Amino acid sequence: MPEPNNETQIDGLFRHESFRDYLPWILMAAVLIWMTLQLWFLGRIWWCELDSPIYILTLDPISDHTSQHFFDPYTLTHLLHGFLFLWLAQLLFRGKVGFAWLLLVAVFAEAVWEVVENSPIIIERYRQNTASLEYFGDSIANSAGDVIACIVGFIVAYKLKFWKSLAVFIVVEIFLILTIRDSLIINIILLIYPFEALKDWQIG
Repeated sequence: MPEPNNETQIDGLFRHESFRDYLPWILMAAVLIWMTLQLWFLGRIWWCELDSPIYILTLDPISDHTSQHFFDPYTLTHLLHGFLFLWLAQLLFRGKVGFAWLLLVAVFAEAVWEVVENSPIIIERYRQNTASLEYFGDSIANSAGDVIACIVGFIVAYKLKFWKSLAVFIVVEIFLILTIRDSLIINIILLIYPFEALKDWQIG
């Protein structure tokens, strides 16, 4: 019986079930590396450049530290990204793929958004259409924190199922509106169309 050649062995490796199990995680790592490189090419800084101690979290939504450390009040909006991306992925694939592949879709979508959000066009749109008048882009560390928040939100929504996760989504939106006069939905609305009354309410 002839021994399998190298090509047959490699083909067998790619068909092996264990490789398919690892593949979405390998692709997620590749997506995060791609995101980091793209942000660096866009001129994003690695960490907050202000004269301040290094810390993980800032709670002030309008300080110069916002979007420069790992987490800030807007981290909650990225948590909700995970909810939305799960719902959209489940609607798209209708139970045909497992958890890891759904998570890959969410990580890819969040990484793409981080790159788009930090492009000059979107930064300027934020400055013109929202209360983020001094926004000049996220640090790479903050974008990493946003991806982490998205993953956590995805897992929470996955565990809670649709109706319970929808209730949590609404509660978080209300909490953000009451505490920082902003939310994921408000962000989306103002990016699409600049309602001056809404913007004035935010600033006020």
